[in-house]
Parts: sequence; C-alpha cells; structure tokens
Amino acid sequence: MSSSTAAKAVLRVAVALTIVGAAAQMLLYGGPVLSWLWLNLDWSEAAALRVEHAAAFGLLACVPFVFWGKAWPVLKLVAAWLLFSAFASTMVEPWYPWLTPGAHAARYAAPLALAALSLPPSPRNRRLAEWLLRGGIAATFLCHGVEALLLRAQFIDYLIGASAKLLSHDLSESTATAMLISIGVLDVAAALAILLPRNLWPVAAWMAFWGAVTAAARMVYFGWPNWPETLIRVTNAAVPLTLCLLWTVKPATESEHETIE
Repeated sequence: MSSSTAAKAVLRVAVALTIVGAAAQMLLYGGPVLSWLWLNLDWSEAAALRVEHAAAFGLLACVPFVFWGKAWPVLKLVAAWLLFSAFASTMVEPWYPWLTPGAHAARYAAPLALAALSLPPSPRNRRLAEWLLRGGIAATFLCHGVEALLLRAQFIDYLIGASAKLLSHDLSESTATAMLISIGVLDVAAALAILLPRNLWPVAAWMAFWGAVTAAARMVYFGWPNWPETLIRVTNAAVPLTLCLLWTVKPATESEHETIE
C-alpha cells in the first residue's frame, strides 16, 4: 500500500467517525446550531431541533460516500456543515468565542484534504491536500495552545480529573495550572513548526499522539456517554498522522506508481 493510499484510508475513517460524532451529538443532546437558532435567533425549540435532526441524518447519509473514490462533492458539503457549526459555536460560546473556528479547523480541513486527494493524482493536488492538513492542524493546536495559556478552567478540570481517574492521584490546582501552561507552549510551538516548509514528521507524530490523548480526555472526564465529543475530535489525531504517511514517500516516486481511482 502506497503512502498516499494509506493517508486516504486514515482520512476516510477519520472523516466518517467525525460525521458520526457530529450527528450523534445533534441527535442525543443538541449541537451549537440548535443553541444558536433557539437561544440567539429566537426560533422555537421544535423548529431548531428539526433543522439539526435533518442535518444529522443528512450527514449520516454521507458516510458511505466518504469511502468512494470520487466523493469530493459530498466531502465539500460535509466540510461546509462542520465550518458552519464552528461559526454557530462562536454565537453561543461564552469563553473567547473567536478561538472556536480555529480550534475546529482540523475537522473541516480533513474532508477538504480528502477531496483533494480523491482527485486525479498530481503534485498540485497532493500539495493542496498537504497544506490543507498543515493549516488545519496548525490552527487547531494554536487555538488550543492559546486557550491553555489563557488558563481555561475546563482544561484544568480535565487534568485534575484525568489524574484522579487514571493515576489515582490528587493533582493540586497549582500543579495543574503549571502543566497547562507547559502544554500551551508546546501546542503553540508545534503549530508553528508544522507550517515550516519542511517535512517534520516527529512534530506531526507528536501532534497525532497528543491529539488522540486530548480527544479521549472527553470520555475520561465525562464518561462513556460523552463518546460523540471524542469522535468529533478524531481528526485532531488523524490529520497529523496523515501528514506522517504522506511524508514517508516522495511525491514524484509515488505518482509514478499510483493509479487513478
């Protein structure tokens, strides 16, 4: 299996899981679009629910097409909804809402990158996919890093809760705060490094590991019923992992052997 084929496989699974997570969030307890329509635009709860439920079932209907080689139109629709949901979050998020679209960037960059990789293989399409992946994960890590440096209380609670549940250790708030500042510095540094015009796969590998840890933190802290929030964040790990896979073989070498799907 070529690196590009493996990269597309990872992205397809990640995008499918993100779709399932977003749809489950809307169907089980409501998403940001529901909150925006109902609380900010004064729609009735029933009308807002109908919109979100229709969107949820529409997203689920897209899942089989994600695994089709010529699915780029569907992938663009999925990306558009995820971007719309991110901007809806800015209307209801009480804590630095301007960070939300960037923090969600990996979610809507992943289907766009997959759409680019699903086009006929060419250096141009590959570069486009790569820079969508770089930009998406850089924005996500940068905004999460800024949130950490601003000492978001929710992140401190995650650290304390994870320490208690996984290590049976009572982490003090001051220690958790110091850890969060260190995490913020690392996140910002990784975000800047991944944008350098070099294939820094150790940076991408670290981002994939940390993205998986932070996605899983939602279930560790809130319990298994919070699985949709973890699935929505699968791209935080899958996007840098895809970069690692794309960087294992030079584009020129790979394009000579890869066939159009």
